[in-house]
Amino acid sequence: MKVLVAAEDSGSLKDISFPFGTNTSIQQSAQPTITTFASAGRSSYVQRMIIAKLKSGKEYICIARKGGIIQLYDINPPHALFVEWKDMMHPPDDAFVGLEYVEGKLSSCTATGKLVMRDLHSISDSTNHYYTLLGEPINAFRVHPNQPNVVAYGGKERELEVSVIDNLYRREPDSNADSESDQSSSWCIAATPTGRALSRRKLWKAKNVKNDELDLRVPVWISDIRFLDVNRDSTSDFKLVVSTRFGHVRVYETKYSRKPIVNVEVGDHPLIALSPYTSDTEIIYCDTNSTTARFNVINGRKGGHYSGAAGSILCLDSFFPDQESVSSTISTSDDSNSRESSRQSSMARTASGDVPLLATGGLDRFLRVYNLQTRELVAKVFVGTKLSAVCIVDGSSTVPSEPLSERESDEEDDRVTTDGGRKRRKALKTEDEDDEEDSVADEDASKKGRKKRVRLHDEEASDDDDEDDIDDVWNLLDVEGDEPRIKKEEDEDKVASSSSAHESVAQSSRRRRKRGPRAESSR
Repeated sequence: MKVLVAAEDSGSLKDISFPFGTNTSIQQSAQPTITTFASAGRSSYVQRMIIAKLKSGKEYICIARKGGIIQLYDINPPHALFVEWKDMMHPPDDAFVGLEYVEGKLSSCTATGKLVMRDLHSISDSTNHYYTLLGEPINAFRVHPNQPNVVAYGGKERELEVSVIDNLYRREPDSNADSESDQSSSWCIAATPTGRALSRRKLWKAKNVKNDELDLRVPVWISDIRFLDVNRDSTSDFKLVVSTRFGHVRVYETKYSRKPIVNVEVGDHPLIALSPYTSDTEIIYCDTNSTTARFNVINGRKGGHYSGAAGSILCLDSFFPDQESVSSTISTSDDSNSRESSRQSSMARTASGDVPLLATGGLDRFLRVYNLQTRELVAKVFVGTKLSAVCIVDGSSTVPSEPLSERESDEEDDRVTTDGGRKRRKALKTEDEDDEEDSVADEDASKKGRKKRVRLHDEEASDDDDEDDIDDVWNLLDVEGDEPRIKKEEDEDKVASSSSAHESVAQSSRRRRKRGPRAESSR
């Protein structure tokens, strides 16, 4: 399989290829192939990364760097830079909070609320971007997977909002257009009298939950947003799930209420990101305490955990066997036909051995890949740097018969793998063997000496016995000070017997004294 990760320390991208069952914590395991490219330094590290696939089959790595730079790289080695945009320069404290690619439109949003849409069907056109201001602050941004004109956003002390871009509309494809040129699209952006601005209309806004048990207002801080039930054909009825920095997962139905229909506090730690599951009834979430788990959006219950991480999880990415045919490819046919073809493609790929996957990365500098359904760890790769973004490019591989044991891999993490460490271990092993041999020899000698001492003790002492044999006899009798224990115990017994005899004599004399007056009175 093939996974792309973004290194925050060096600002580079890493292309990692490895089979299922890889565990770099074990020396005998298969080692991955890592290719590093697009290094730009920590001051321009990658904040967001996605994969965009055009209709002609061309795939690009879309990244958003700190400082307002958006770049497109070829997904195949040597990963050449295709295009770069620097017209989104913003203050250093600003950051990208969203990067989405839907129906040929690349949407990026910053924390200050600047939304820019680009038409990737006309990359060479310098005027292919359109922008609008959503207001600040914004910490989460998401575009509807099937309707690029619907956007959702929220942030710190800013409730969830859903807006519609009016001058982005669907049109019929041009039959005379060349498919290889990627000039035809089912969605287009119309010009406005104000220039290249987007006409935005607020469609729906959430309302905060009721006060807590102390009648205090519940704070709002949205960290991520996901659309649910994306195949719902509606322009005003949407289902969304959000995570908050206060440990809440909330589900909204725009048709029924402005307040969440499900509001559950899943933990005491801030939630970082959300990732889709194989069905719309569950969602994957992660927090700052190394927790990655499932959450049921219907009954509000927490599901199984994806264990093994140490430290905060900063990025998630889910891979599905039909991902290429559903979420990336630009379709110009009828929706029902495209859904049917994608379903058939999914069944074919699943039968060939592909399974849904989940990739995680964070502070512990490990890339972990799980089976999304069984929660088994299928790969673990040490990257050597803190990960800021992760994306699964290809998930095709053979599933191992036995998944990795996270406990064994963690034990292997503590071992030193350098040459010097191996030499030190060898030296320590040699010393241990020598010590063990010495201890065995001493033990044998002590046994022999003990047998000899027993024989000397059983035999009668003769004048020919030397002082060493006498010392052995006293050592056998556990000498305490200058006298043996046996002699000491005999002396103690004599003292005890004499004291008991004196005590008995004293008692009998006392009894005779007491009986004396009584006897005289009776007479």
